[in-house]
Amino acid sequence: MVDPGGTALVGAAMWGQNLYNSYKPRKVGVYGAPMVGKTTLDRFLTTPGEMEEISEEDRTTHNRILKLGKYRMPKPTRKRVSWQGEKRVVYSSDIGGQERFWNLWIEDMVTRGVEAIVYIFDDRAFKGGDDGLQQIAGFRYLVDCLIKRQYRYRSVWSRIRGRKYHPRVIMLVANKADRFFDETASKLWHDGRIGEHKIFDPFRDDLIRLQKAGIPTRRSFMATRIGWNVEKTMVSLLTS
Repeated sequence: MVDPGGTALVGAAMWGQNLYNSYKPRKVGVYGAPMVGKTTLDRFLTTPGEMEEISEEDRTTHNRILKLGKYRMPKPTRKRVSWQGEKRVVYSSDIGGQERFWNLWIEDMVTRGVEAIVYIFDDRAFKGGDDGLQQIAGFRYLVDCLIKRQYRYRSVWSRIRGRKYHPRVIMLVANKADRFFDETASKLWHDGRIGEHKIFDPFRDDLIRLQKAGIPTRRSFMATRIGWNVEKTMVSLLTS
């Protein structure tokens, strides 16, 4: 016999958890090499809809603070993400992917106490070439900093936080899936085994390093320009 009181308590607890998840601010860091789709993701999360191609001339850049010689850190903005009734409030920044801005990834991550990292790459990482190598090197830089705690600090507060900081999870996202989503990818997607897809091969050594360091990782596909699997990935990333 089902206890009505117990059922009501479970229902109330689930409702309370969903309400909490819907309004709790979540700090997310979105990083990656140039032209992989970070700005497109930032704009889509801000306002979902049809997206234009962002040209190389319009890619994200940052000005220097003249007196300090450092690049100006962009401020995080609020986004509200929804998928099948689940809602999350996300705070993230649009940070450039050029190598000279990689230290901003770390400063953003540590200073804000980012709980979830999204590292974006595309099929060029698998194809090779200078652009692909830069994507792989960017992820390795991020992993090295996390494991060796090679952080640069802008303030005493960030230095204190950096001593114990590590993210709760890192999501490695293969973007522009519309360019490589083939029959094999479809089968792996259906079976819940996308991590086995060859697109992730260039990053496997660093994923193993993160696992050994006690930092959980996940993998996902996205096509940010057409909005495919964006909200689902973000909600899944922030479900705990």
